[in-house]
Amino acid sequence: MSTPRLIIPADFEKSGRDRRELVDLCNKGQLTRVHRGVYVNSTEFRELSPMQRYGLTASAFQVATPQQPVFCHATAALLWGLWMVGVPERLHVMTEAMRGGRNENGVDRHRGSMTERVQRCGSFLLTGKVDTVLQLILSIDFPYAVAICDSSLRTSNRQRAYNHFTARDAEPTLRTPLWQSTYPQGPALRREDLIAAAGELPTKAAQKRALAVINFASPLSESAGESISRAKMHLLGFPEPELQKHFILRDGSNAYTDFWFKELNLAGEFDGMGKYLRADWGGGLTTQQRVIKEKWREDQIRAQGVRFVRWDWKDIMNQERFIRVLHEAGLRRQ
Repeated sequence: MSTPRLIIPADFEKSGRDRRELVDLCNKGQLTRVHRGVYVNSTEFRELSPMQRYGLTASAFQVATPQQPVFCHATAALLWGLWMVGVPERLHVMTEAMRGGRNENGVDRHRGSMTERVQRCGSFLLTGKVDTVLQLILSIDFPYAVAICDSSLRTSNRQRAYNHFTARDAEPTLRTPLWQSTYPQGPALRREDLIAAAGELPTKAAQKRALAVINFASPLSESAGESISRAKMHLLGFPEPELQKHFILRDGSNAYTDFWFKELNLAGEFDGMGKYLRADWGGGLTTQQRVIKEKWREDQIRAQGVRFVRWDWKDIMNQERFIRVLHEAGLRRQ
């Protein structure tokens, strides 16, 4: 569906109506306040996904702010398509005020430049990809930071390159940017550029933390779930797997497993539900056809003497459960 129209008091006043009607309509449930002084039709708002609502909140904040904001951190990450887990609870913007970090009205402010390395995506200004990645990997736990960094190293899928990025002072495009955390957007980052940027961080502790993530990151990971799985295996002391192990199936087609443990002849697979349920991941196949195709693929690999271990989000979110899954497959902590 199209993005719902934002309603502000000035809209009512232009038509000769009293802005206080907005509050009445909100109290009656006809309008929903998405930011202070900014409203939207409640029926249209309810039809939005959580991610779409977050993007609409960012638009409302931009409309209500005298100076155009520069989005950063988790907010910018969703325009860059980085692998965030879940939808952020708050907006994140830059501020040049000496007393940065003042947080209110659902907005977190981060001190930094509002001009240097800032880019434009549609009507929005946001921190560049390198700065966005560094902000996040310095502020979230290692496994989730690895997911962010892994995704930043991946080349955008041309069919899903929704967002277009330009210089800060370029004219805004009419196309509404997409807020999402599945498909990386914009040019892939180079590891050496991230390392160089990490070297400019103000403290040795920050540099060390950033480099631990950057050096561990890999563009071979294909989802946040795979990245978090690999990072947690690393932290728990399990052997390092080979990523995207190649197999040739009986009909000559190619197949890849998420993880490969050579010494055990063991393939590991993270089972996110996307490949079974998401319409845009199915290649035109029904859910049932996808399940059958996945089973056929695994059977063909098993026929080559390979064992399989599978896990899902519930497993990696519970440390003891994840350890048990890997132990039962024969993996041992070092």
